[in-house]
Amino acid sequence: MDMRNRIGLYGSYFFGMAAIGFTLPYLPLFLGEKGLSDRAIGIVSTLAAISGLAQFPVGLWSDRIGRRKPFLIAALVVTALATVLIRKAEGVAWLGFLVILFAENGIGRAVVESLSGAEAAALAPEGGVGAALGALRFWKPIGIVLVALLGSWMSERYGVDSILMPLAVAQGLAVAFALLIREAEGHERKPDGPANSPAGPAGGRRPKDPALWAFVAAMVLYHAANAPGGVYLGLFLKRDLHAPERMLAYAFAVSMVAWMLVVWPAGRLADRWGRKPLLVAGWAIMAVRLGLVAVIHAPWLAVANQALDGLGNGLFAVLAAAWVTDRLADPRRAGEAQVLVGSCLVLGSAIGPAAAGFLVDPLGYRGLFATLAGLGGLATAIVVFLVPETLRNHDEVHGDHTVEPMGTTSDLSTVP
Repeated sequence: MDMRNRIGLYGSYFFGMAAIGFTLPYLPLFLGEKGLSDRAIGIVSTLAAISGLAQFPVGLWSDRIGRRKPFLIAALVVTALATVLIRKAEGVAWLGFLVILFAENGIGRAVVESLSGAEAAALAPEGGVGAALGALRFWKPIGIVLVALLGSWMSERYGVDSILMPLAVAQGLAVAFALLIREAEGHERKPDGPANSPAGPAGGRRPKDPALWAFVAAMVLYHAANAPGGVYLGLFLKRDLHAPERMLAYAFAVSMVAWMLVVWPAGRLADRWGRKPLLVAGWAIMAVRLGLVAVIHAPWLAVANQALDGLGNGLFAVLAAAWVTDRLADPRRAGEAQVLVGSCLVLGSAIGPAAAGFLVDPLGYRGLFATLAGLGGLATAIVVFLVPETLRNHDEVHGDHTVEPMGTTSDLSTVP
């Protein structure tokens, strides 16, 4: 990837995703100040998550025309407009619509997340998909932490809504950086291996690759187990462990820093060692982290344990996308690979908190986290026993210490 594309892609992703530092800790407070009830905030958040599934047809469309840049710019423009408009918005319906466009898991940022990954994979050199995805994902936690820290200072002095002013500038910069991206002709190159079949990339039929479906199940279960941990950890710290409010910010920061430290080396190591060892590590870390929350009795231990949350999520962010990209074995389907991972995130993040809402009262916070750990263990077992490696044996390592995707991967229209 040349320097112009690095600046354009990483810059647009950095500024486009930085607003999550506002949506995670401050958006519910902002909506509450606008008069929305807790129930209305929950409904709006659910609708925003469901809207994220729209990334899937967008990703397929971008693959069909062989370009991601127009869709990426459109998503960034929509998100920027929502950032400007939401500050003065009134009424549940109008606010809810803007939240769907603006939220962390809403349609705008879901498309940016997926298509930025697709662009990185498409522009990556042969054997360097993992490294390219790791380098891209590295910028996400940096922007989030900076906005969260800036937001804590601004909210105390000027109110929560004041944070939206610099965010609008950041979203405008994201659009400007995206305009610098120069898409390569490689988007249209013919794939190597079985993906180049007479039936076309997807064969026009429902996918029949059992390994892919197993991995889809593992991804959905990952987020179904992990997402409630984010929802209820703050309540657990406050109500059961009687932690001061600053501990909530510390827990968030520890997770993001761990994410930042792991994503870049994870991508490079995955290109050298293969995907599966790090996939298993990511899923197992998620399950262990949830199990530890169930037995922790000191607030500082709960905060320190968030380092495992960042490690697990960082490994997932890089390895899941790399595995699916390998499995499809077709550079023309980079968008499909990324939105498949993103759609699993949306489904799991919707199913998990909804189910946890029925379990938390009878089980309590500790019982809930223990149950989620068991679900995480099931997801890990699926990865261990049903998800294969997608890279060649390491006796075929290149001179630059990278390995190629396996030539036996399925094009999803036939059973491998």
